[in-house]
Amino acid sequence: MRTLEELTSLLWGCEITDYHFDLKNHSVSLNLKRVFNHTKTLFEARMKGVCSFSWINAAADERKKVDDWEYIDLVSFDVISGVRMHIKGDDFLNDYVQAPNLCLEIGDSVLLIEARFLCIDGEDFEL
Repeated sequence: MRTLEELTSLLWGCEITDYHFDLKNHSVSLNLKRVFNHTKTLFEARMKGVCSFSWINAAADERKKVDDWEYIDLVSFDVISGVRMHIKGDDFLNDYVQAPNLCLEIGDSVLLIEARFLCIDGEDFEL
């Protein structure tokens, strides 16, 4: 059995060929393709027990430039800790908090996900 670190390191530099956000079942799934030394490897990464996610399209004012992508490049995939996001400024939204434990760098953007489990190619890890 491979470790979580070994598996997530294999995802760096993959192309996301398909993805699915399943709000009803609280999951996010990615189909990935990695080409290394002329060898193609396919992966499936599934985040289960997802209770929050945030997409940030680039940094600072660059996030407002929305371009069409030719392909979706998964630059990095990291397990993170100690991050907490709190929405301020609106009475209703003040009660909502996010503590993402996964950071996916996609192109020049980030997808932050708070999930209970990460499954890579059938190997489950509790986060």
